[in-house]
Amino acid sequence: MLFSDFMKVEFRQVKAGGSEFRFSVPAADLELEAEGLKFPEPIEVELTATKSGDEVIFQGAVSTLIEAECARCLELFEKQISSKLQFVIQFLDVGGPEDTGDDDFVVLPKTTADYDISERVREAIILELPFKPLCELNCRGLCPMCGGNLNETDCGCTQDKTDERWDTLRQLFGD
Repeated sequence: MLFSDFMKVEFRQVKAGGSEFRFSVPAADLELEAEGLKFPEPIEVELTATKSGDEVIFQGAVSTLIEAECARCLELFEKQISSKLQFVIQFLDVGGPEDTGDDDFVVLPKTTADYDISERVREAIILELPFKPLCELNCRGLCPMCGGNLNETDCGCTQDKTDERWDTLRQLFGD
């Protein structure tokens, strides 16, 4: 996946005492799309980069607001999501980037001028997206009989209706 230069950290700006970087990016720029989810606000990134010898240590947070449809009651709701962002870049006398097998550790040639954090930010948001979005943990959902929202009112429907195809089996074993 290739993103534009909008989230690049230039290493010459990183100081030994730490440098702060802030980015605000629309979700569409990070190709964040999920069925039933909208991103009404941009993705906010706050990142501190600290130089230590041949390493740059990055620590920060990623946050945004999502709008989702509850999986139980189908009402739209908004939820703030946030994630931590931590990784280390080490500079070595190598020809190109090396895969270390560790997602939090990157090896780059000493001649590298900048690093694009877009993919890391995208992954951090994706990992925080709810698999089954719920407006509340105790959401009661919809009545299976009338379809009314049980969070708003008790509909009074009788839940004892059963599928008549099972009546013969029920008579065999008793109620």
